[in-house]
Amino acid sequence: MTSDTPPPGDRPFEEPAYVPPAPTPYTYPPPQRQRPFGVTLLAILDVLAGIFFLLAAVGSLLLSAVIDVQEWIDQLGPDFPQGLIEAIPFFFGIMGIVFLIWAILWFLIAYGYMKGRGWSWTLSVVLLVLSILFSVIGSVSTGFSASGLIGLLVGIAVPAIVLVYLFQPNVKAWFGKA
Repeated sequence: MTSDTPPPGDRPFEEPAYVPPAPTPYTYPPPQRQRPFGVTLLAILDVLAGIFFLLAAVGSLLLSAVIDVQEWIDQLGPDFPQGLIEAIPFFFGIMGIVFLIWAILWFLIAYGYMKGRGWSWTLSVVLLVLSILFSVIGSVSTGFSASGLIGLLVGIAVPAIVLVYLFQPNVKAWFGKA
């Protein structure tokens, strides 16, 4: 020890120099997924289809409730099968339930489109493929005519265009399918 240095017990307490804490790194929020415009358009069309099917369901169910079977029997006569006439309200009731199920499906798909749910993409693909299949089956079963051919082309072209759109990379990414 030197003579200038006080003994260890006599040294004044020195506070260490202030060191600021390390800054916390800024975490950016995850980027928001951007819904493609075509998906929004398809959702709007699906809502319109759902409204159409809902109105058809209400109309069919109302018809099943108000059809007067006896009036139909009187108009068609005794030669027409009575069991077929008596089944008309039941037929309209079943059609009303089918239309209601379709309306619910369209509304669900529209919701899934807006939220980017993968199940709505899958359900849409299945329904579009079935639509093409039923268009072909319907055209074959009714025979080929000029108007039937136009209906077949539209029945295949529209779902096919939507299918091609749904398989675009940015659209699949919106639904988490990429």
